[in-house]
Amino acid sequence: MGAPPAIDLQGLIDKHPVGPYQRRVLLLCLGVLVLDGLDVAMVSFIAPSLIADWGLDKAEVGPIVTGGLLGLALGSLIGGPLADRFGRRRVIIASMVFFGLTCAATALAPDVFWFTVLRVITGLGLGAALPSATTLVSEFAPARRRAALMAITYCGMTLGAALAGYVTSVAVQVATWHWALVVGGALPLLYVVLVARTLPESPKYLARDDRRRAELAALMDRVVPEPVPADARFFLDEQATGSRTRVTGLVNEPFRLGTATIWIGFISAFFIVYLMNSWLPILMTDVGFSLTAAATIGLLLQLGGTVGNVGIGWLMDRFGLHRTMAIGMSCAAVMLVLIAVSPREVVVLGALIFVLGMFTNSVATGFPILSASYYPTAIRATGTSWATGIARFGAIGGAAAGTALVAIGLGYEQVFLVLLLPAALAVVAVTVKGRFARGNEPSARPPGRPEPDTATTSGRPATD
Repeated sequence: MGAPPAIDLQGLIDKHPVGPYQRRVLLLCLGVLVLDGLDVAMVSFIAPSLIADWGLDKAEVGPIVTGGLLGLALGSLIGGPLADRFGRRRVIIASMVFFGLTCAATALAPDVFWFTVLRVITGLGLGAALPSATTLVSEFAPARRRAALMAITYCGMTLGAALAGYVTSVAVQVATWHWALVVGGALPLLYVVLVARTLPESPKYLARDDRRRAELAALMDRVVPEPVPADARFFLDEQATGSRTRVTGLVNEPFRLGTATIWIGFISAFFIVYLMNSWLPILMTDVGFSLTAAATIGLLLQLGGTVGNVGIGWLMDRFGLHRTMAIGMSCAAVMLVLIAVSPREVVVLGALIFVLGMFTNSVATGFPILSASYYPTAIRATGTSWATGIARFGAIGGAAAGTALVAIGLGYEQVFLVLLLPAALAVVAVTVKGRFARGNEPSARPPGRPEPDTATTSGRPATD
């Protein structure tokens, strides 16, 4: 009796186009991120009702927003190692149940203190769900389509934010803000039933456990059109990490430089995105724009970000990960200067800020894609979630910096010029990463020509 056939798992996936089963995984994970984005954004929409109901001023709402960001950061740091240890599917299901229950429980908060505490706790589940879902999508994707599929998945966050506005508006009109939180908690609890029944585990996670060989073979028989032997032995052509699934694996050789540059670039991108998200409407009203005009400009920022998120994955797959991100943030820097020197007209500023949102949000989306492509399976969820969690502190820093810059009297022109510093830092970080810290990500290649997710030496120079 012959030995079971040995199959390169990523090579098998790369041989075929994206099939119906992979699209199902994508849609399921997109739904997870829609509900994640809904619960993340809901607080900003109910803030006016909290102010009116509890007699608060704007400063007293600050801890609620910051608490949510802190919870997201901590959840990302915790969720990735758990996903690498127990599986992506289990963490997705557990996190959805967790943030669904705690979001609904927040409706019972009697004051700002308990509301903030519950938002921190809710953020733990929200932060764990996002990197686990996107990692799962990346591990079902052919290398040539990975960035595009992950970018589509990240669009769920902006779709969820838009849904949050609608849900909150209806809830406040029909009843009170409490019911918005109840709905925000009930939806993931209902959706998780579908996820638990239909979402599979990552094939690359299964490949790490030889005892689950038959399960993996049955899964791949549904993923690819060619028959897969039931006794097939799958292997992963990746950089070896031994049994290191701990966070220390991210900061040890051969991943130290790559991790540092991803974290620095991601923090810089989130600093820009969250400063603008938090303070753009206020900056616009301070220079004389109406509330309607300021809100319109803020909406254009988000719409631009959604368009950018759709396009960034296709561009990364076509032209290379590092090159696309460096050019994107360089274009964002140009837009920052143009906004600072442009006339104060709604049409002009709105158009420029729409384009700025395209570049800044898409680059921020690109860093998790870069992380998932860089780290091998054993630490992929840990690497992606820790990059996201560390970047959340950049988000907190951006919101806090906006407070300080407004407090010292800077106008929007000066604020946008200040943002050139983190933009330049992001460009340098991703350039250094692409030049000196290549991991498992594929290089740029002609369209339609697949390239296996093969390992390269960490210190090898790259042309991407």
